[in-house]
Amino acid sequence: MRNESTSLTIDALTEVNYSTVSTTPTSALSTQSPPPPMNTTAATSVLSNANGTSTRPPEISSTPTQPIQKQAVPTDCSQRAEVKNQPKFTSSSRLRKCCPLGENLDYYRENQSDSMCTDKAVLNFEPTIVTAMLYDNCIEDMEVKPELSIEIGNTCNSSFIYEDTDDQLIIMQNGALLLIDRNGTDYTVEENYCLDMDKSGKLIAFVCITQVEEISQAKIVIIAVLMLISMPCLLLVTYLHLTLKLLRNLHGWSLALMSLCLACGYFVYSVVHIYGIPSGGFIGYVIQFFILSFFFWYLCICCNILLNIWYKLPYYVQLSNTWTILNFTAYLFIAITGPAILVSLTVQKGLPGMPSYFLQGLTESIRESQRYFIPPVSTILGLSFLVMVIAFFGFQRIKTDGYLRAHDDEKDTTTPILQFDIEKYENVKKDAKCVALLGIIIILAWLFEIVTFYKPGNEGYLLLCDMINGLQGLWIMLIFLVVRRRRTIILRWWYDRGSHPITEAGTELQPVNKAANPS
Repeated sequence: MRNESTSLTIDALTEVNYSTVSTTPTSALSTQSPPPPMNTTAATSVLSNANGTSTRPPEISSTPTQPIQKQAVPTDCSQRAEVKNQPKFTSSSRLRKCCPLGENLDYYRENQSDSMCTDKAVLNFEPTIVTAMLYDNCIEDMEVKPELSIEIGNTCNSSFIYEDTDDQLIIMQNGALLLIDRNGTDYTVEENYCLDMDKSGKLIAFVCITQVEEISQAKIVIIAVLMLISMPCLLLVTYLHLTLKLLRNLHGWSLALMSLCLACGYFVYSVVHIYGIPSGGFIGYVIQFFILSFFFWYLCICCNILLNIWYKLPYYVQLSNTWTILNFTAYLFIAITGPAILVSLTVQKGLPGMPSYFLQGLTESIRESQRYFIPPVSTILGLSFLVMVIAFFGFQRIKTDGYLRAHDDEKDTTTPILQFDIEKYENVKKDAKCVALLGIIIILAWLFEIVTFYKPGNEGYLLLCDMINGLQGLWIMLIFLVVRRRRTIILRWWYDRGSHPITEAGTELQPVNKAANPS
């Protein structure tokens, strides 16, 4: 598209550089040296005739002085020395765009790294991309346009700004930025940059002076190992809620899949960082999906408590197996569709799918990369807290409205009275306590994550916050050892190895061989 104009500029660059290296021609010397020999000769002849001494001019040629023979200029770049490090296209070559796809740059002050982006994109982002060979003061365009993937984000802490009205901005096949100055007398190659267009269509490049410091590998490995420790804890919670009969209900299924999603997300995340696997592209979106699904499942569990205490118990609703499966299917649909929509939006904008763990939002570009992770998760946890508050008032309503006691006048009536399911009420209340404790753990871990992301630095307490967050699976498992009903069921299963049939009656209050095995 723009390769022809680029080639012309590069050709002009070759002529200028080598004409300045060679001996300066006469036309250039005339502004810096005495008058030309031709004029000197003429003036000398006139003076000689007037004095009458001689009519023979001095031994000076009447023709203009010939310039010193200049060095022959090579006709093309192939006659010059190649640069040692040539740009090469690889699978990791990326064109670095500052703003997400479909958005343009809208910067408001000079020399900044945290440029603003606007979603009112009016022009397509189409920079000049060439396959180039670099020589000594010469660039050769191979007339082949490579296809480069786009990487979104500006990793500069501080940067220089270059505009295509002052310099020519060209992307080479390895993703590096080629800067040719306005006079065509010099060029530079920059690896650390980002490129974008403003609303007027002007191409702007941010070239890093300093970059965001990478997180130490030791810190990454420590937190990744803690995530691996969390994984078996989460898998144990999943196994117990899918196998134990007293825990295998709508609430238990939801808890099992919630724990499974977090275990999968933590496992892939830790393996990627321990072994240095590239986290961009598909694998990043997979991790984002699992982590988001974990939070959506928690919201569904809270909604299930609300549904029980405000609808099923007061109105004596007993769901059949078919309706229970349909109810679970609805939760499953929410827990899959919600993350899928957010991941698709992330893919559409070209943002990295990797969640904010291990990251620090030092620049606006890094913070923008989490627009479909941090704000949605914060919203989900806020809604979950609100749902649990409403559920609390539902418990208070049941107590004050007399569902738990039989009225004397109702006993005298001949019409059958629906019996309030006190056992289910107690189970829902214990489940609500478990979910409330679980919510405290999840919200605290998320607050620690927010602190480490928005608070830059290498302070020790930030590492501690990440470590607490990495052990989230362990905290979730401990919840089931705190809540007595689940602890009793799990311990009886453990000591009996599943051989002793556990009935719902008396499970909560009956000790498990307390003399020999105190709990």
